[in-house]
Amino acid sequence: MFVPTRQNSLLPWKCLLFAGFAAWLASMSAFAQTKPSAVTITKPATSATMLSELPASEKAILAQAPENFYEFGAAKLGEVTGPQRFTVQFAQTATITKITSSADFKVESDSTCGEGRTYSAGTDCILMVRFVPQGPGHRAGKLQVSHSASVLPMGFGIGGYGYAPVISFVPSIITTVPATVSAGVGLLNGAQNLALAGDTLLIADTGNGKVLSIDSTGTSKALATGYTGVYGVAQDTFGQIYYDVPSTGKMYEIYDYGPVVQVSGTGTIACPASTPCTLSSEALGTPGAMSIDPYNHLFFVDSHQGAAFSTVQPIPANLIFLYDPFPYQQSPSATMAVDSSDNLYSLWANGSVCEIAQQSLYNAENNFVSFIKVAGGHTCGFAGDNGQATNAEIGNKIGQIAFDAAGNLYFTDKANNRVRRIDYTSGIIRTIAGNGIAGYIGDTAGATTAELANPTGVGVDSEGQVFIIAGDAASSTTQVVRRVTTFGKLVLPTTKNGVKSAASTVLVSNTGNSAMQLTNAKFTGTNPNDFAVDPNTTTCLLTPGSVLAAGQSCQVGFIFQPTGTGSRSAYFNLLSNTLLGINNVTLSGAATTAPAIRFTAPTSASLLLANAKVGMKVSVTSDASTAPTGTVTFKVDGKQIGGTVALAGGSASALQTSLSAGSHTLSVSYSGDRYTASGTVSETVTVKTAATSN
Repeated sequence: MFVPTRQNSLLPWKCLLFAGFAAWLASMSAFAQTKPSAVTITKPATSATMLSELPASEKAILAQAPENFYEFGAAKLGEVTGPQRFTVQFAQTATITKITSSADFKVESDSTCGEGRTYSAGTDCILMVRFVPQGPGHRAGKLQVSHSASVLPMGFGIGGYGYAPVISFVPSIITTVPATVSAGVGLLNGAQNLALAGDTLLIADTGNGKVLSIDSTGTSKALATGYTGVYGVAQDTFGQIYYDVPSTGKMYEIYDYGPVVQVSGTGTIACPASTPCTLSSEALGTPGAMSIDPYNHLFFVDSHQGAAFSTVQPIPANLIFLYDPFPYQQSPSATMAVDSSDNLYSLWANGSVCEIAQQSLYNAENNFVSFIKVAGGHTCGFAGDNGQATNAEIGNKIGQIAFDAAGNLYFTDKANNRVRRIDYTSGIIRTIAGNGIAGYIGDTAGATTAELANPTGVGVDSEGQVFIIAGDAASSTTQVVRRVTTFGKLVLPTTKNGVKSAASTVLVSNTGNSAMQLTNAKFTGTNPNDFAVDPNTTTCLLTPGSVLAAGQSCQVGFIFQPTGTGSRSAYFNLLSNTLLGINNVTLSGAATTAPAIRFTAPTSASLLLANAKVGMKVSVTSDASTAPTGTVTFKVDGKQIGGTVALAGGSASALQTSLSAGSHTLSVSYSGDRYTASGTVSETVTVKTAATSN
């Protein structure tokens, strides 16, 4: 298994002051408002108790957060936390026109501030705000009050840390993000990287020279345009977006309130860990893929030593170049990513070696040549799924590496047209999307049966959904974003009515950061009695009260025993303490009935003469509501006669030119269809010579 461990860095300045976020907050009053002191918001006090359950990364962020930011502390999904009191003060008479907050924060109805109400100068009102995390990890948002004395709303930064289970299935349903396709043609061009920022998808649209955002409503917006070859993209904890352009060696920042600024410079200093440089003074070396850790440290591919690291904020931001020998073994540069413990992950693809290598930040800062193999090895290819990743084979091209809330590693195995996941706790590798064929089919089916074409970017949101940049055809630069949902889908083998199928399994994983507790497990839908849990292949505990810890996986085996014919379907529901409260797998299968196949010519009683033409004809019927279709194959003494023949009106025929005198075995095989099972029938006939025919 791979278990990243955080080693102490030599850099004492690793916590950020988040000047970019502070700039946004200040803009809400200084830049954006015509009368900056008309309305102000005063935050409540933060108690030590509220912060006691915060992880170290969140405490580090909070320690340097700007004054006009409020931290609610930590809360579990579904936990009823106490509302916090924000005071809105009016320096002049104003009418509140709108009050908004991000999804993780709820403005309570007992607030005295209200839309449409007018407040006199020198008065105030109260906003009672509750933290209701909608997923695991850091949750950042805004509390905004629009009013008549302002062009833009008065804003206040709010944040918290959520603990929540997230259930993901393999296979899960795959779809296409609508904003990335039009009439079957992808709207992206040569895009390499994406990032997830809350419920917003960020894309570095390389060929179109844009940085795009797609929000939860599906609205697409260009945040920055006019750049040749924009490549990496990332967003920090407080909403600042960063992207780079390899051809110019520059990095840019998009402030949360809109402006785009260049944050890199033109200098050529070595920038070692012992004497960091200033980011705004130094030119970058063909920067590429970006990754950001929970402490808001920005890592990116850079040709000086392979990688680089910047605090980005405060201004002037620090910069060091890190030793990573792998990204520039390929052209353009390969990917690099960082996990929550500041371990760096890169693709080592040199000759026959195809391996994902891990190194600590400490080693990268100090040029120590020390790496750990995470996946792959000295054979490039595709093998080893459902086993240890260190024994598996991977391809020689990886588009992007990403992590979920449980620490599982995802990567686009471009050479194999798949997305694969390495589980943090077990080290097991498995395919979660793609069947190895380059193409663009399979939407609404299980992701592991769908085609993916040259997948590049990959990311995971806090709900466990996986987003993949892939081509809209087997060989095309135009691309779409495919989304692997958290809804499972399993098609069981076609089975005869009343007969049990072999078991098929679904993997159930908790990709969140707290335990999932099961309330109930049950079948619902159209044909719930046609499906059953197979105890022999099921490792999940399905009794109420059972727990699946964060990062753990188990499997459920299903048996299909149809009670009718045709298409049969049901849902298998897991009721639990996840955000949705219910996670389900769509089960389906085709049920068939046994065919009745008989020879109508010749029959065993027919008079057949040697060397005379013999016509063979069969009929196929069944008890299914739909007449049998499909094909039949004729054989004489085991040798096929002609090609396959399609049924027409329930019958098919073939012509054997001649048969020698003696006994012969005639047989026919029926292919079956969705409603009627396959089958065979044979008969023995005797052929006489003409001289003895009387």
